[in-house]
Amino acid sequence: MIILRLFMGLVIIFLLVAFAIRNMMPVQLDFYFYKTPEVPLFVVIFLSLLVGVAAAWVLVIGEQLKMRAELRRKNKKIKELEKQLELYETAKIEADRKTEEKIEETGEVKDETASQGLQSQGS
Repeated sequence: MIILRLFMGLVIIFLLVAFAIRNMMPVQLDFYFYKTPEVPLFVVIFLSLLVGVAAAWVLVIGEQLKMRAELRRKNKKIKELEKQLELYETAKIEADRKTEEKIEETGEVKDETASQGLQSQGS
């Protein structure tokens, strides 16, 4: 894998050097009130490429910052909802336990009544 990367890097460097050699003619840029000194064409092209890459990078970084802020907000909301869910589950377990206790108490009374009814019928 390292050899492949090295080879690709060498190919790219070779192409960039060949491009620079083929585009050595001097050019002068005119910005309405300012004219640049003459520089080789490949310098202008590379600088334009670098400015474009930097602008795209700044835009991407801005989007990433927005997404991270949104992620933090949503994670905070998730934690709040998890706490609420835990409280509801605790309350439900407590309510179920009380209901079971009432059923057991009522069930014992019914069993006693039923057993008393059987005893009175048997006598």
